[in-house]
Amino acid sequence: MRLTSLGHAAVLVETGTRRILVDPWLTQRLDRFWEHHPPVPGELGAVLDGGVDHIVFSHHHFDHHHFPSLARILDDADVDFDETPRRAPETTCLFPAGPALPRFTASGLGHQAMPWTLRRLGFERLTPVTPGDTVRLGDVQLRTFASDVPFPEMSVLLQTPQAAVMLCGDAILHDSTVEFFSRPDAPRIDVAFIPAHSVSPPGVLTERRPLTDPGAVKKRARDTFDRYAATLDAALTIPSSFGWKVSGQGTEDYAWCNRTIFPFTPWEAFQRLNELGRPAALWGPGQVLEIHDGKTDLHPAPFAPGGYDFQALSAEVTLDPKAAVPAFDPARDRWGRQTRDNTTLIAELMDLLVGTDFWYRALDSGASHTLSLYGDDRTTSSYLLEPVSGRVVRLGTGAARRHTAHDAGYTEIAAATLQALLDAELLFGSSYALWASNSNLLSAVFHHPVYYTRHVEHALRTTGSGTGSGSGGGGGGTETSGAGAGAGGTAA
Repeated sequence: MRLTSLGHAAVLVETGTRRILVDPWLTQRLDRFWEHHPPVPGELGAVLDGGVDHIVFSHHHFDHHHFPSLARILDDADVDFDETPRRAPETTCLFPAGPALPRFTASGLGHQAMPWTLRRLGFERLTPVTPGDTVRLGDVQLRTFASDVPFPEMSVLLQTPQAAVMLCGDAILHDSTVEFFSRPDAPRIDVAFIPAHSVSPPGVLTERRPLTDPGAVKKRARDTFDRYAATLDAALTIPSSFGWKVSGQGTEDYAWCNRTIFPFTPWEAFQRLNELGRPAALWGPGQVLEIHDGKTDLHPAPFAPGGYDFQALSAEVTLDPKAAVPAFDPARDRWGRQTRDNTTLIAELMDLLVGTDFWYRALDSGASHTLSLYGDDRTTSSYLLEPVSGRVVRLGTGAARRHTAHDAGYTEIAAATLQALLDAELLFGSSYALWASNSNLLSAVFHHPVYYTRHVEHALRTTGSGTGSGSGGGGGGTETSGAGAGAGGTAA
């Protein structure tokens, strides 16, 4: 079995008869807010030439089910004149399904319908999998395990006669997984990829709340990782699903995010595994593992000959207890230029609010909401919104909180930013909108299906255009420790 890292949670698994792509995010940028860290070598996409037999999705979030990446792998450039370049009909897509539908989340596009997306992109062979099921893919047995989250998500164990590899994605360890691997007949895992970042400080990214008790947050993240590592007890453990950082595309500065939201980096997880005496390794985009007869070899890949400095890379995204979380300032934190008047923007907002979870709650409570728009002309206007009746009352000038009763909902945002969000220029609208408000009114709006379908259509229109394409950079080499890592020591 041969595994190639494509960054973050994306892995290409090659066996004797199958090529399996897991959680593809293949561009350098995810959206306006996130990018690969370290960068993905620009030539790395060549490893997918010829297509893949299967694509396995751990769950529906955009960094694992990425429309532009899926659109790019539809076509195979190396075909004869009488052959079709479309690869999608030949590829089977496997994804988690269950009684719980993808739900509202603050991570963007929380209501993605994976079957619809895949069919719209051109994939025809779809296999929904209930976490806990076992599926046969040629010479590969794929066991799936539930995640301890309230939406369909799974980790996967890929087994061949030569190797057993556990890819956990972002999955939170579930008690049923612990029970499975405690059985005397549980398979022995050669390599386990365990998420290092599944636990984060609450409220920082979505509400810009200051860090509280960062020591407790770091301990909780470490303990969560320890339990995962002990449960799987692999011959080699690799901290994984942490290959990104926050980075705006405009003049906005989000460097503070990288010092406040990641309590446990891959480097810290690597050191922790060393403390526990568990064989460990780190690998980056373009690096390769080969597993055969219980031996794992880590070696530089063709696109990364220089060696990653994992300690330095993790230092850029290490939690700093002294780092300040800047308060959201609608007059300063703004994007774009306002070309539609406030009345028009509010009417669009009210239309999109109908049918959202916020709207349904307002049916019961009769709640209203105060909205302040900071105009490009430096004037601030406040409005009372009644979501159920659709009534809008102008309250005057000044910030929303001046016009809002205690514990009532308010939003304060630049009119230009609201317009950019309505026009879907900012894919991270769900998180950005929570910065601007003490409720989820805007986040509910930006989970409207129109934004989901709009991004799918945009991916189709821009296939092959270079949108979000990888930029060169990064090195190779793989740091290892412990006994089960092939040559052991440090591979240069």
